[in-house]
Amino acid sequence: MDLCSSQLPLVDNDVLNLSDFGYDNEGCSSGYDSATEHSGSDRDLDTSISDNSSSTAEPEVTKYRSTQELCNTLQYIISLPDLCDVMFLVGEKRVPVYGMKAVLATRSRVFYNLILEAQQQLPLSKKSKKKSKQGPTPSNHIVIEINKYKLEDFWELVTFVHCGKVNINASNVTGLYCGATEFSLSDLKIACRDFTTKSIRKGHTSVILKSVKFYLGLHGAATKFVEMIRGYQKSVKG
Repeated sequence: MDLCSSQLPLVDNDVLNLSDFGYDNEGCSSGYDSATEHSGSDRDLDTSISDNSSSTAEPEVTKYRSTQELCNTLQYIISLPDLCDVMFLVGEKRVPVYGMKAVLATRSRVFYNLILEAQQQLPLSKKSKKKSKQGPTPSNHIVIEINKYKLEDFWELVTFVHCGKVNINASNVTGLYCGATEFSLSDLKIACRDFTTKSIRKGHTSVILKSVKFYLGLHGAATKFVEMIRGYQKSVKG
């Protein structure tokens, strides 16, 4: 049984990386797409005018894409707390991971609902802080607690939501798969399945299963992930 019927090609790690933040830009480029705009002659115009216009060069339209620079900018923004309006407190140590609510809410309905719920509770939390003299300094961020993920896995997840790119490896694929399932990120879920299929073929199953232990009991997706791995192993051996 194949883990994924999708034919979505995975991008090599050297393409996924961004140099300014521990990533490598090699393999990424800004694309130019040239297209010629065809304009028909006006039937109401004089015939001589139509003949003259047809002899002139047709205007060229150039489409320019610079997605790499956009990714670099978004990566930089989420590294600066002052430019973000959402703060996730991850794990028992409540380590902050920052994001932008406009991006998070439009990319995932689940994130949208979490942000909306946190915004509704914000006025109540501010009132309680005013009454308490020893309360922490109020923050301009929408605060959301995340307790069921490893810090590094959730950081990669948030980075993917903002930039559309992620480094998937045997240590974080389970966490990313669980995150993709919980936050309805179908493209990331497919990428995790494809990566796992290739890793099993190369004999790296034990490393993946080791990373699953943390998420078993926390996410139902982790149990299904193990079942898919076992099923694929049987199909390969059979």
